[in-house]
Amino acid sequence: MSQPGGRARRDLAWTREEHPVWDDDKLRVIGGAPDGAFVLPFAHGDDLPGDWWRVTDEAGAVVGYGRLDTTWGGDAEILMASDPAAQGVGVGSFVLERLEEEAESRGINYVHNTIRAEHPQRDLVHDWLVVRGFRGTVDGDLRKRVGSTRGAASRRTPAAAASYDVASDPGGQAPGREEEGGYVNVEDHRY
Repeated sequence: MSQPGGRARRDLAWTREEHPVWDDDKLRVIGGAPDGAFVLPFAHGDDLPGDWWRVTDEAGAVVGYGRLDTTWGGDAEILMASDPAAQGVGVGSFVLERLEEEAESRGINYVHNTIRAEHPQRDLVHDWLVVRGFRGTVDGDLRKRVGSTRGAASRRTPAAAASYDVASDPGGQAPGREEEGGYVNVEDHRY
């Protein structure tokens, strides 16, 4: 299946890790992120906090990871990473969608992600999350509601958005009003 821009969509699998540990695949994928993107204080074989999932492609190669940390009560912190060699083909979007589904199935109200000040692509990651419904402050801490009110704007299709009357939209859900939850074509913002 082809993605916009001619990129090939991979058939991806989402697998929960029963006993997550720091290993060579995590070092390659997460450690392959730009310097400053993550704090990686782990040694090979260390147990990892939170719930972890790995993403594999059609050949069985690990191309991404997602982590959900629910120690925040009604909220969960997420971590997303895609193999540097597999970026730009939808792995990050796949991970985010699955993490949101996991959080929502557990009754989590919000997922949040902190973009470290040292991240060299901070603005790019920030924008990628914002077009996917995250909101937050300039300090890099963004959150998104995934509970029962999730999805009205995210389910809006381009055709439906095109017929939407901006003038009659006091709630800010119209196309082009991304900062207020309006329609954004996420296909234009791949990471």
